[in-house]
Amino acid sequence: MKFHLVELPGKPNGYVNVSNSADWEAWIRKCLPAGLAQEVHDRLVSNLKHILVGLEMKAALIVPHAERGNGKSLLFEPYFQILNFEFCVGTFSICEGLGSALWLVENGRDGLKGDKVEPYQWRPSLAKKFDPEKKMGLDADVGNAKNVRDKLHQDKVGARAEIDWHAFTFEKAFVPAARAMRHLLKTNDNEVPDKTNLTDE
Repeated sequence: MKFHLVELPGKPNGYVNVSNSADWEAWIRKCLPAGLAQEVHDRLVSNLKHILVGLEMKAALIVPHAERGNGKSLLFEPYFQILNFEFCVGTFSICEGLGSALWLVENGRDGLKGDKVEPYQWRPSLAKKFDPEKKMGLDADVGNAKNVRDKLHQDKVGARAEIDWHAFTFEKAFVPAARAMRHLLKTNDNEVPDKTNLTDE
């Protein structure tokens, strides 16, 4: 996987996120279904646009470090693994936000009651919207992002099993999550910001 990052003079290492959060609003609004309460719609747009910029920033550090054979090492190795984890968490959050919105509207709800939508409910709705022919493997990549996220997530203190840190590698964590993001961005791609490292392969 090769990402083409934008180099900006005067920035540390030259690599930064290349969009602003406002640049993502049009794409998010286009992806959200009609039928959500305006308050819920606006809150989702606000939350998701900032997560997307955060994903850009993480990708801008992760990819050069993963290619450190060419002298671009940026991170201490443990932090590299945590960044891969955080990229999966962000990707899962984008999928969860869009998928839950789709499920709510499909089921005649506007979100004002704060309904909790479980992954088994929203994942089919997300796949139906963004991978209707099931050719891109979106749901499998979303499932992988969830599995990585769940390695450090627990509902009860002490309930988490011993962590296998091999699950946080570039190939096992970042690559599938980045691929999931590209799957999402192919829908309504005319609204994706012109400059973003999330569409690069």
